[in-house]
Amino acid sequence: MQEAVRTLLLAAVGMTIASCAALPTADKVASFGDAASSSSNAMKEALNANRLVALQTSREREAVAYITHKPYLLRMDDVDKSNLVQAREQVAVLSALNLYAKALVKAADQGTIADLEAASARLGASAGTLAAAAVPTAAPIVGPAFKLTGRLLGIALGNAYAAEIQSIISATDPTVQKIALTMPTSLNAVGLLVEAQVEGYEVQRQILMDAIRRDSKVDRLRLYKEYLVARSDVETLQMQASILKSSAVVFQELAEAHKALANGAPDSSALVKKFAATAAELSELISAVRATQGG
Repeated sequence: MQEAVRTLLLAAVGMTIASCAALPTADKVASFGDAASSSSNAMKEALNANRLVALQTSREREAVAYITHKPYLLRMDDVDKSNLVQAREQVAVLSALNLYAKALVKAADQGTIADLEAASARLGASAGTLAAAAVPTAAPIVGPAFKLTGRLLGIALGNAYAAEIQSIISATDPTVQKIALTMPTSLNAVGLLVEAQVEGYEVQRQILMDAIRRDSKVDRLRLYKEYLVARSDVETLQMQASILKSSAVVFQELAEAHKALANGAPDSSALVKKFAATAAELSELISAVRATQGG
């Protein structure tokens, strides 16, 4: 009898040690959170490129009309407006993902978990809207419904706070996996549209530049400056379209890193580092785009 009790105790201790080893470390959670926040922000910014290119194409067209003494408008016409993409659900998901990521960083750094719970719930709600809009036949996205079980287990393991974070990450993982599966398709579609619109914008910009060049009063320095500005504008929009089209890689790495954290996988550190490196590259790309815009 005593031998049996001793065996059970040793087994329990072994399970406790193994479970504690699987709990996320603060630096690992913070690294993932920073990467998820920066990448979701980059995607959201790129998603706004559609509105930007439609607006700038309209401006270029009407500017050409104005300087060539033709009727012109000081606003977008109905055709311009019809080219605007309605992507409220995608923007909402990216915003919610950013809040969740920041809450992870805060939980790891400041020891506050209430914001993380709220952010997880918001992410589940926004992702559910996206699934309904983009994939009507998809199964409902699972929100953080299993949080209580994980938290009670964590308290029993003697590492309550780390287990709370772990349980929320685990409960949120189905949502993150669904987002990673669904978002690239819709973002790629917007990217292809923006790419086609950029070609139209480039043509309008060239027409305006040609009209300016025909004016003999405009010197070469002015023409040079106009060319640099125009090229920067076109390349900026092309870059944003490219980011949307290549989003699948970012979301795949986000999903892999998040699942590894949720499962306490041995290779979670490597996957988080890989995702962080990709997010850093994306962030640098966005910074370069901003620099060309003077921002």
